[in-house]
This record gives sequence, C-alpha cells and structure tokens, in this order.
Amino acid sequence: MSAEDVAKHLKRVDKEILAGNEVPDEDRCVNITDLYHRYKWGGVGPTPLPGPACDRFGLVERTADSRWMRHFDGNGRELGVYRTTIGYYWLLRYDASLKQHYLEHVGTAADVDERYGKA
Repeated sequence: MSAEDVAKHLKRVDKEILAGNEVPDEDRCVNITDLYHRYKWGGVGPTPLPGPACDRFGLVERTADSRWMRHFDGNGRELGVYRTTIGYYWLLRYDASLKQHYLEHVGTAADVDERYGKA
C-alpha cells in the first residue's frame, strides 16, 4: 500500500464512520511497516510518525495533548495518536514481536481521552 493509498484509506474510514455506517474491524487498522522501510521513517524499533509521514497521510500529531500525553510518554507499544482532517483519531501502535507499525482507528477526542487520559 502506498502512502497515498493509506491517506485515502484513513479518509474513507473516517467518512464512513461520520456517516454512521458500519466499518469492519479489519478496515480500522492499517499496517504501515513497509512505508517505514521505504521512506526511512525510523529504525527497526518503535518510532513515532515523523513530520513528513504525517504530511503524506494528512494527519496532525496530537500525542502531546495534555489530556493523554502521560500515557504515551515512554510507551513502547502505543506510540502516539494522530488526528485526521475529518476529526477522528488514529493510534500508532508497534508490535514488538512482529516488528510492525500499525495505525488503528480510536474514535473522537472524547474516546481518546476516555481510553488514554486516565494515566
């Protein structure tokens, strides 16, 4: 999947959810590991999305939001959270056993706060 395909996928999923349509679980998660290698976005370990990756995907980095920042600080599995232009959030997750990076849909800011803001 190209970076452009990932950007289109994120937007499509968000639009479907915004319209109140069901989205299968497998569409709510995207493996972006190949893009990390292709564009040299980081080493073999857990690496947050760099600015150029966010730009390619149409994402805004929101990990440092004070509501949930402590959860992500030093977390080796859940690396950060990013907002799309539509307004939904995607979690960047790293699977150490597979050495893979994934973007997973996690909902609205309120959903992110409920899930990660209690740290």
